[in-house]
Amino acid sequence: MFSTTSRISWAVVLLAAAVAASACKDPRPRVRPIEGGAVDTGAGSLESVRRQLQGTWNLASAEVVAADGTRRQVKASAVMTYDEFGNMSLKGAFEDPTVGADQAATLNFTGRAVIDVQKRELRLLEAKQSESEFAALPPELNAARVRAYVFGLDTVTMTVKNAKGQVTAVNTWRKTK
Repeated sequence: MFSTTSRISWAVVLLAAAVAASACKDPRPRVRPIEGGAVDTGAGSLESVRRQLQGTWNLASAEVVAADGTRRQVKASAVMTYDEFGNMSLKGAFEDPTVGADQAATLNFTGRAVIDVQKRELRLLEAKQSESEFAALPPELNAARVRAYVFGLDTVTMTVKNAKGQVTAVNTWRKTK
């Protein structure tokens, strides 16, 4: 029938297939950023942007932008945190009662930030609103919108855009020491 060499060869093939199949079976989500090649080194790289964002930030100023493009400064307080795994969380509130639910949603969510260094934008993956009334928002108003970022000395300004690419809010954050 089968020679000893043939049986050993088949056993090795089956063992390798079993090991490969079990290595791909992990159902848990990824909990840390995916490492890349050369993009992870030097100023302006993905890793340097992650390090700049890492920490706790307090809201320094907030502007809401109406559909016609008019901007107005509003009173608000919020705290943003970004950890070494790319998780971002915002918790805050506008003190102005005329601010709509779509703008209020920009200050209340958690998710994982996906950073596009070339465009200087971030998007949220697995975004969750932290308050129940925001969960009912239409998809174009949820927290997963694009945020363009610009760093200052100890600040980061995030311009929030809706699904159509229109600016809806501009928030400036100051890093806590």
